[in-house]
Amino acid sequence: MAVPDTCFHCALPNPRGCDLTVEIEGQPQNVCCPGCKAVAELIRDSGMLSYYAMRDAPQPGVGKPAPEEAEWLVFNGSEMLAAFADINKDIAVATIYAGGMYCSACSWLIETSLGKIKGVLSVDVNPVTHRLRVRWRFEEIGLGDILAALSRLGYRPQPLAAGDTTRPEIAEQRAALKRLLVASLGMMQVMMFAVGLYAGDFQGIDADMQRFLRLVSFFVATPVVFYAARPFFASAWRGVSARRPGMDLPVSIAIGSAYAASVYATFTNGPAVWFDSVAMFVFFLTLGRFLEMRARHRSIDRSVALSQLLPNTATLIVNGAKKIVPVAQLTKDDRVLIRAGDSIPADGIIVSGASAIDEALLTGEAEPRRRIVGDLLAAGSVNLDAMIEMRVTGTGGDTALSAINRLSERARFTRPAFVNIADRIASYIVVALLLIATAVALYWYFEDPERAFVITLSVLVVTCPCALALATPAAFATAGSRLSELRLLVTNGNAIEVLSRATHIVFDKTGTLTSGTAEIRTLAVLRDDFDEQQCRAIAAALEQASTHPIARAFRTELALPVVTDGQVHVAQGVSGTIDGSRWRIGSASFVLDDSTLEEASSTVVYLGLAGSPVARFDISDALRSDALDTLKALKSKGYKVSLVSGDNAGAVREIAKALSIDAAHSDCTPADKLRIIKSLQARGECVVMIGDGINDAPVLAGADTSIAPSHGALLAQTNADVIMLGDALHPITTALGLSAATMRIVRQNLLWAVVYNATALPLAVAGMVPPWLAAIGMSFSSLVVVLNALRLHRYT
Repeated sequence: MAVPDTCFHCALPNPRGCDLTVEIEGQPQNVCCPGCKAVAELIRDSGMLSYYAMRDAPQPGVGKPAPEEAEWLVFNGSEMLAAFADINKDIAVATIYAGGMYCSACSWLIETSLGKIKGVLSVDVNPVTHRLRVRWRFEEIGLGDILAALSRLGYRPQPLAAGDTTRPEIAEQRAALKRLLVASLGMMQVMMFAVGLYAGDFQGIDADMQRFLRLVSFFVATPVVFYAARPFFASAWRGVSARRPGMDLPVSIAIGSAYAASVYATFTNGPAVWFDSVAMFVFFLTLGRFLEMRARHRSIDRSVALSQLLPNTATLIVNGAKKIVPVAQLTKDDRVLIRAGDSIPADGIIVSGASAIDEALLTGEAEPRRRIVGDLLAAGSVNLDAMIEMRVTGTGGDTALSAINRLSERARFTRPAFVNIADRIASYIVVALLLIATAVALYWYFEDPERAFVITLSVLVVTCPCALALATPAAFATAGSRLSELRLLVTNGNAIEVLSRATHIVFDKTGTLTSGTAEIRTLAVLRDDFDEQQCRAIAAALEQASTHPIARAFRTELALPVVTDGQVHVAQGVSGTIDGSRWRIGSASFVLDDSTLEEASSTVVYLGLAGSPVARFDISDALRSDALDTLKALKSKGYKVSLVSGDNAGAVREIAKALSIDAAHSDCTPADKLRIIKSLQARGECVVMIGDGINDAPVLAGADTSIAPSHGALLAQTNADVIMLGDALHPITTALGLSAATMRIVRQNLLWAVVYNATALPLAVAGMVPPWLAAIGMSFSSLVVVLNALRLHRYT
């Protein structure tokens, strides 16, 4: 029941002077607007008043109807139906996200209300995911009618494109969870029966009871072996077929032989069975694999969360008319209207209006950014406070959002060299262990035939190199996932290992140590036949071809001349032809015939015509807010720091002084930067290059590894081993620290695996380890490795 000064239906405060009421069970209830009054009356008149009795206390605003229900009717079109529903003859099935659902009463209300609509065949609501699956006859009712009905109930419906809900990793996780459940239940039950059998060995047991307990154990252990352990047998067979035996081969041999021997003993009244060891072995192995799989899936979860940032529809402007279309139908140069609160449907450039844009989910920056005409927008960002129009520059796989997902995918499928080495070592160890097990079996066969099988089984189980094989990949998978959560995209699987060995950090200046939001501080026109406005327009036209951070300083709303034959000259500038004259903009040495440079404390860009100067631009670019703290942190950890830049000596010297960098190099071409890095490497340094990833691609490739700060929609052009999302530099210290921690974990895991096997093997060979204890020991060693790797998820 709502309090008197709040709306009975949606719990928002009632406006002052509002006297709207609705009669519910003979009592007048205050409501805040005609919409809530209409919804409450609809619920009352439909005989569904139990909704109010069943619901929890509503969050303010939940249930308030949308003011523009008519917008949903566009979904009645055939194009929308094809985009958002699966169609079979005259029946359509769609999945709809219902924003504003907050309790089980909401599920009941939705199912009951939609179920009364003619043409709707079934409505299944999942209150946990806030999604509903609707089946209806599309010739009798449209998708838009269903969405409008949800909107009238006060929910915020969003149709999900067909296939959006299908995720292969979810299927893998569900299958693994089922196997883990079967293994755990089987282990618990078999262990209960094993207690009776072990007690019977010491105190005596009736033969019929022993036979009964063995038979029950057989029936319980069988699904554990043939269902829960199936992946081990399949993997072992693949390894044998490829002549690359893996760690699942001794596992499969141990499970299969123990099960077969137990079955034989059960039906021939043999001396012992090992169903408990088999079930325990499978359970702990399955648990370890499940935990390792969850570590892998964490990075996939982030990619899925990013992919869900895109809206399903967009408002397309065609000849002044507005039309709602699926995002998949947008193409380059389309003009799109984006209202306040809407997600950006594609990469683009603002052509009308200005607004604050929230890029937090893409960049990690909590502070919204003010974007004006000419600024780039990245798909998945959110327009916060004003209506804007955008010209589409990239859709689908060409967006920054897709680039992030592709980079994440590339990292997931790139196996670090360190992991490959570990895999090869594990393969050799498997063969060696099989030879050792064979030798042990032969020795005990002649020494004590009755104990030969049990001891050989224990050797196979206790020495299975699962811990060794998981030691490295588990740590790397967890580290990659944690870095992704910390807004660091690892695009090269070897980067983590190299970062752990880093000794020297080399920074670029513009767009790296500085914010990349360059501004023109002063403009000096050097020829009388040009004015300031002409110089700005010509410079802006030329700089359109450049992706350098400084090029952004020249953006303007002035009408721009047409540039033909535009060329970008790396580390020098841009040239192009305007009205038949060849213009250049860039460094003095590039633009001017007489390039006598005057000392400057800022970046200087010249505009020139036929080798003579026309204008000089003094560009200011503020340091990133955390640049000084980041460099202090790096130095305190023992890293050496250098600065290399193509900027003039005065500007570089000023930055180096502000950040206390002793080794600073100015006026560097890409070749000069590469030479400096090679000289450091020749002295034994492991060099990490921090650059913008676009203009310094050869330099980044020449370093041992590289990190690049991302720049929104330019992300797709970035070439670096690690990409930082956002404008902060402190993730550099995070990447270095987490990489070092990862390699510590790897060394700990490898040490544990070696010590365990070196200790357990002699004991097993001597017959001092029974199979059940071998299963516990091997499984425990694998769990230790996985859990130790999962500690990296807590790294901050």
